[in-house]
Amino acid sequence: MPNADLVLDDLSRSAYRAALGGFATGIAVVLAPVEDHAIGMTVNSFTSVSLDPPLVLWCLGDKSDRGVHFRPAPGFVVNILGADQRDIADRCAKRGRYRFEMDELDHSHPGLPALPVALTRLWCDAYDQITLGDHIAMVGRVQAFDHKGGDGLTYFSGGYGRALFARD
Repeated sequence: MPNADLVLDDLSRSAYRAALGGFATGIAVVLAPVEDHAIGMTVNSFTSVSLDPPLVLWCLGDKSDRGVHFRPAPGFVVNILGADQRDIADRCAKRGRYRFEMDELDHSHPGLPALPVALTRLWCDAYDQITLGDHIAMVGRVQAFDHKGGDGLTYFSGGYGRALFARD
């Protein structure tokens, strides 16, 4: 029977992270409006939760320096990145480089600026926040979306990759 009280030491934590890295995921940048700019965060923890109502979820580390912006935000935009957008993923993964000026963003949905180009963009109202371990599951109710075809940016085993877009 598994130990419900398992605590990972630093060595085990590193091995556990490497094991989880064996699952390929897509890459998204989540944006939240903050006064006269927006804050971005690269995530690979994005998933659809429900079609009715349309709910999505992504995870925010409870010690993230961006939590002060995302937790009180009335909404956010999930921008699912294309394979050619690694520079945006890198920008929003690093401390101090994740601020976007308003003239860099698309304002087609007032109050929720989005990246001008992404494979998919989901404009969400904040729906729920659930603390789970050392993360907060940020749940959004999708109010609008757009989508275009193309190869997706992926993350696998510590590096970027490409999900090929192909239709039969």
